[in-house]
Amino acid sequence: MQVIKTIIFESMLVGTLFMFSTYWYFDNSKAFGDILAFLSIVTGFVVTGLSIIATSSFSKELYKQEDTKDNSKTLLHILVEKFVKSTKASVITIVLILLYFFIDGAKLKVYEFWETEISFKHILSSMIWLSTVFSVIYFVCLIDIFAKFVIQTAKK
Repeated sequence: MQVIKTIIFESMLVGTLFMFSTYWYFDNSKAFGDILAFLSIVTGFVVTGLSIIATSSFSKELYKQEDTKDNSKTLLHILVEKFVKSTKASVITIVLILLYFFIDGAKLKVYEFWETEISFKHILSSMIWLSTVFSVIYFVCLIDIFAKFVIQTAKK
């Protein structure tokens, strides 16, 4: 069942990427500089939050408790994985934006496809927007978890 969910999710992701690269494409690359600044701040926050957790006495208690879904991991492992996931999503988006800025002046071939244009630049722009959405979602979830962590730490 998990394999089917993964296949469906990846198919929807590729389909969305294709639609953003062709039919729904419009040049909005001017926002990439602002996204780059925002994600840089997000990455700094995530690293700072992770260092706060690392020095907290409550993290020792999280390390002692097993995860209910996967008994090979502790709650601290799950928390750190969420921080790493958010950081990776932000860094991937930052790298894609830097790549976009690097090729921005280059003359790349544009292909016609069912009366729409598609190019590497369009695909890269769509990848940036999709990864930005994932980065923001992971960050908001991380803020939620971090807020709960701070409250639990204050109780101790």
